Amino acid sequence: MKRFLEAGVLGAPRGVRGELRFDCWCDSPDFLRNVKRFYFDAEGTKSLAVVRYHSSIPSVVFEGREDRQSAALLTGRRIWFAREDVCLPEGVYFNDDLIGLTVYDAESGEVIGTLAAIEEGCRNFLYRIKGDKEYLVPAVDAFVKSIDLEKGIAVSLIDGLEVG
Repeated sequence: MKRFLEAGVLGAPRGVRGELRFDCWCDSPDFLRNVKRFYFDAEGTKSLAVVRYHSSIPSVVFEGREDRQSAALLTGRRIWFAREDVCLPEGVYFNDDLIGLTVYDAESGEVIGTLAAIEEGCRNFLYRIKGDKEYLVPAVDAFVKSIDLEKGIAVSLIDGLEVG
């Protein structure tokens, strides 16, 4: 499992006190409200401490970058967070941990393929499953019956989910 996960990308400064707009790639900007340090690479070698984080705007101010000019130098940069800095509820997983899991039929136990990607749909996420055939399955309880990081993902398929 990856220790550092992508949080989003920093946008242009707003105001004169180093506040940067933040395009959050998590479920919601509020998800990261307790993160005190963001990283500038997937290995966690470069980081900055958070002075203020506003999930309602969303925006962030970093220590040592509390003026518009120095904050502006970070515009366009991707940022990561350490997985141990957030607490997931029971039965909730990071998308990065699901990619590559075996997907099997909930009723027969037959392997369908592997989870190749998680895409954002209009109303919910979609699981792209690749095997002998390719499926696009809505990530809702009606289709995704269970998730176990060791065993895999149990799904219930219906006609119309096959894409290739």
